Amino acid sequence: MTGASTRQFVYLSHLIIQIGGWAFRIGILIGLLQSGMSAAGLGVAVTFAPIMLGSLFLSPLVDRRNPISVMMIVNAIRICALLAIFGTDGADSFLSYASIGVLSLVQPVYLSAEVSFFRRITSQDDMISVLRNIANIDWLTYLLGMFAGAMLSDRLHLAGVLAFNMSAIILSLIVLLGIKQQFKRTPAVLEAQPSGTVLDLAPLYPAFLAVFLLNLGAGIINVYPAIRATADGVLDKSVLLTIVMTNGVLALLGALAVKPIFNLLGALPTIAGAAVLLAACLAIMSLDAGLPVAIASSSAMLGLGQIFAAAAHTHMVSSVAPDRAGCLSGLFQCCTYSGVAGNGIALSLLSDRLPFGMIVLLCAASAFVAFAVASLAVVRSRHPQASCPVAR
Repeated sequence: MTGASTRQFVYLSHLIIQIGGWAFRIGILIGLLQSGMSAAGLGVAVTFAPIMLGSLFLSPLVDRRNPISVMMIVNAIRICALLAIFGTDGADSFLSYASIGVLSLVQPVYLSAEVSFFRRITSQDDMISVLRNIANIDWLTYLLGMFAGAMLSDRLHLAGVLAFNMSAIILSLIVLLGIKQQFKRTPAVLEAQPSGTVLDLAPLYPAFLAVFLLNLGAGIINVYPAIRATADGVLDKSVLLTIVMTNGVLALLGALAVKPIFNLLGALPTIAGAAVLLAACLAIMSLDAGLPVAIASSSAMLGLGQIFAAAAHTHMVSSVAPDRAGCLSGLFQCCTYSGVAGNGIALSLLSDRLPFGMIVLLCAASAFVAFAVASLAVVRSRHPQASCPVAR
């Protein structure tokens, strides 16, 4: 099996997993909302905190293991967690929350294992194509999975969504098993012993900070559609669906556009440029200028966010040896989700003190600071004597 064909099968496994995962997310959210807003809020909290823990403490372990085996183990854990939800009385139960937490804990480990495997069979220059393709799959499956989850929840309720997700995971396991069998003759590709520590990554610290600050601002997108679709305290579901679907389409287009932009400008200029344009979109989102402006600005913001994310992820992973790719991918995810979680905390603290438009404007300021940090990194990169190489 060639490297190109192997990548296609890993992409296939990722696509299958993501369709099932997005369907589950919307299905469990619907189930929690039926139990009340407090249940849904707890569900969101249980989702984000474990992702940060998994990305920070578990993802680095990927570099010491066979990444395909790690993905298979994660899928087995996912099946057990979903089976536990089958045994509950409903979405709003301790066992359901515990299962959601487990699913979130292993989520970044799976992606880090994917990135680690790709980095071992892909050249440094081609990593932007790999991460662009992953982003494309994520947003395509977001559209397909959300639709499938909503349909299954309406007709078959939560049990149907769980069965759909479990079927996807089992199918993914079969694909991964085939890949592992092909690589049995070349274990050196799958086995590695990482060297170095996080302290060796000082040249990447500005990138870590920029990712955190940008997501601290961009995280407002998690509530923005619902707030803009609410008038006089009543949520218009058709408006919400319009915003969410348009956001998804523009995010997909952003992921498609990242490779030519990255190849033209380079990593750091792409990161800085996407950050400043994203900050401008957030500033426009802060205006109560009508639904068309809200849809256009939020969708453009998400599209630029995909360009920023793919460029930053590629910059981090490509700056180290292949045997440290899992650790760097985990750190990228930790910075991303800690920023999103920080946005949620800030929103809860400020929502009673400031108008929503002012909060979004503060989000724009955070994204602009991310642009400033990235711009300083661009300047520093053009003076080699002022920087040192990342440890390999």
